[in-house]
Amino acid sequence: MDLTTPLDRLRHGGVWNDPRRKLRTLESFAETEEDGGRDLLAAAGRVVDPKLRDHLLRHARDEERHAALFRKHAAELHARLALPTRDALEADRAHDLSRGRKGHEVDAHGFFRAGLCDELGEVAYVAMLHVAEQRAARIFRVHRDLVRDDPTLRATFEEILVDEKYHVAYTQRFLEQWSRDGRAHEVRRGLSAARASRWIGAWKRLGVRSAAGFAQVLLFALYWTLLLPFGLFARGARRGPALREIPPDDPARTLSRQS
Repeated sequence: MDLTTPLDRLRHGGVWNDPRRKLRTLESFAETEEDGGRDLLAAAGRVVDPKLRDHLLRHARDEERHAALFRKHAAELHARLALPTRDALEADRAHDLSRGRKGHEVDAHGFFRAGLCDELGEVAYVAMLHVAEQRAARIFRVHRDLVRDDPTLRATFEEILVDEKYHVAYTQRFLEQWSRDGRAHEVRRGLSAARASRWIGAWKRLGVRSAAGFAQVLLFALYWTLLLPFGLFARGARRGPALREIPPDDPARTLSRQS
């Protein structure tokens, strides 16, 4: 069943038709999964609940495997088409999952780095993880449906989606259990913060990407509404009527000599 919407096809359909963009997208997905695996390993070393630790470790292994799958597809595409490797200074594009995270305090999932387990606690961290995995599952479903002409890559997305279903399910179970154990307020607060950080991250990334364009528009508007009219006015003032030369026989010249 194809779950893509016209907006999804408009936003992401061109990614897989352009070999260069396809390579960058695969590399970006790999980077995101690698970052997620590192964060999960760090969190597993800090949580107290041994069952949660086991789930986080399995989750981290899944992320590492996903990264390897995407790297494999990227390497095959690179070798087949002789595409250049990604420059470290190359700007992120809208099709990148990480969306401009390099150089900013936003991690690969779009959350602020303050969302790490040791800073927020296990409830808030799992809530954040739950929201992130829900979004990741939707993204991968969309891209699975957009690569029908690439059965191997489609099979990779199908394999990853099985893991994403597990990730969403186990985080949901822990959140529900904590709610039954009298921590419902912490769960609600964690979910609200996670969803808010996604919106804040999205707005921040939008600002980063559009800052240059907005500055150009602002300068253009200022030029035509303020600078140009002021310049024309100043030029007109400088070109005001010059002093009239007094003819030799003008009485005013005579009076000036007498004085």
